Amino acid sequence: MHTAAGIARTSAELRAILSQAQPARPLVSAIADLAGLADGRGSGVSLQVLRAARAHLAALGNIPQTTYTLYREFQRNGERRGYETPYFAKRDNLGAAALSVLLGDRSSLDHVHDYLNDICEETTWVIPACEPQTLDLFNAGTAFLLAETLAVLDGVLADEVKRRVTDEIERRVNAVYLEGHEGFWWYKGANNWNGVCNGAVGATFLLLEQDIRRLAEALEVVLAGLEVFFSTAFEVEGSSTEGAAYWQYGLSNVIPFAELLRYRTAGAIDILGTPRLRQIARYPLRVMLSPGRYASYSDCDEQVSFAPGLVARLAERTGVTELLGLLAEPAPLALSPGHTTPPWRHIAWWDGKRPERVHLGDEWLQDAGVVRLVGTTPSPAPVVLVAKAGHNAENHNHNDVGTFILHIDGETFLTDPGRGLYSRSYFSPTRYENLFCSSFGHSLPVIGGQLQAAGAAYRGEIVACDLAGPTKRLVMSIGGAYPVPELRSLTRTLTLGPDGQFDCEDRPDLQSPLEVEEAFVTWLEVTVSGAIAKLTGQRHVVELSIAEPAGARFHLEVLEEASRANAKPALLKRLSFRVPAGSPSARVQARLIA
Repeated sequence: MHTAAGIARTSAELRAILSQAQPARPLVSAIADLAGLADGRGSGVSLQVLRAARAHLAALGNIPQTTYTLYREFQRNGERRGYETPYFAKRDNLGAAALSVLLGDRSSLDHVHDYLNDICEETTWVIPACEPQTLDLFNAGTAFLLAETLAVLDGVLADEVKRRVTDEIERRVNAVYLEGHEGFWWYKGANNWNGVCNGAVGATFLLLEQDIRRLAEALEVVLAGLEVFFSTAFEVEGSSTEGAAYWQYGLSNVIPFAELLRYRTAGAIDILGTPRLRQIARYPLRVMLSPGRYASYSDCDEQVSFAPGLVARLAERTGVTELLGLLAEPAPLALSPGHTTPPWRHIAWWDGKRPERVHLGDEWLQDAGVVRLVGTTPSPAPVVLVAKAGHNAENHNHNDVGTFILHIDGETFLTDPGRGLYSRSYFSPTRYENLFCSSFGHSLPVIGGQLQAAGAAYRGEIVACDLAGPTKRLVMSIGGAYPVPELRSLTRTLTLGPDGQFDCEDRPDLQSPLEVEEAFVTWLEVTVSGAIAKLTGQRHVVELSIAEPAGARFHLEVLEEASRANAKPALLKRLSFRVPAGSPSARVQARLIA
């Protein structure tokens, strides 16, 4: 049973609250302390953000072109990048220009006007991949960005531009939402779309709508949708099956909406102060591998850059202060990581500090079927093992029941390769032909020539997790993920020893003998000699050895075509070996040798 947030309100209740609570300062103060920015508060953060915005500011004179031809590339060949690249660059450039004006540089004001007008000239704010929807993630996000730009630059922008922007937001988003929300699949959906869209629309209404009756009607709809989001898009204990990146994206508009609503209702509705949000806030640290790197199951990349403003505000308002550990990443500040937040929110909500270190401990996310085991090598180097059971119909699903990641001293030696290239076919019935969604592209066995199958019926279970003592042990039952009638069960046991040695043992129970192929995937350079494979990272070398069955030999396959087709910067390698029919088990050991 999922946990409710308890945030839903009727329009009558909302009208009463809104009528009684009138904020003394402009509403945008809830998401950007304009007085604080003007008097130099957080000037060090301002400099960091301006450095991150430098490339966008330098490019302001050439507005990226979102042409009809680029828009129709997706229809012709399924390609998304041609149109989406200038689409997002245009919005990032607008944010940079608005920030520059906000910090006192009026020379960028003409650019702000030009970008606002150009975005209003776009035929649609819906991206091609989301047709024929009339309101999608980026349509809603564009409306919020434009409404917030009007708010933070109130009194500076030309009236005719403000009227044009307001009219377009009403026509493309607000009216469409009020009239048709029940027809949108995402409105009460169980994934990030719900939070992104409802949060953006709710914030846009709060910033622009002057009629309290209409605002209350809109907020009733938004809160009903978000109640479902908090209850179903996250597991019982607050975990996300979509991974850390989509955890951030799903909350990216919810956090500022929640703050706008809290401010506008004088604290009567405080979403971030609920116990449910405290549960959800804890999730990403529980799947961290090392600063800046996270478990990359589903469509999540391993490297995730978090928006400091969002993280800092969520940590402060939920009281989950350890969440600030997400900012201990080695990468420089990104202006808008994953298009999650305008730059002024970093200055308003973040003090510019990053933790020097983060303590990682063992974690068992029973609701999501994910375990993290932490150890050290004699050197000592930190060793992190993350494994998942789950099922094969999760949000942004990959067929990956039983997969694991072995991460040593900040480097991943055995990987979950993360998402493939987003395209039309990637989100189609042929999705699992993509190696990155298929169990073939994960450290998982092939049973009798069969890969794992997609669907909620194909699942695994963590049957034991021993975190006590010097040797930590995880046992998963993963046979249910395979459409193999002869397979009664398949038990995978992962062990992390006191010296950081890793052991993976698979024991199939078959009604009749079938050949099993064991496989392990990595991005690193690999050399193979019989039953020994060496994985060479930047700082260390890990040796894999086949302990069982006797006589087995590694085979190395470089998955070059799939890696290049999915725009990966490196080549994925697959180490496999055959387990003869009738063999009781297969076991591989890994240890740091240099």
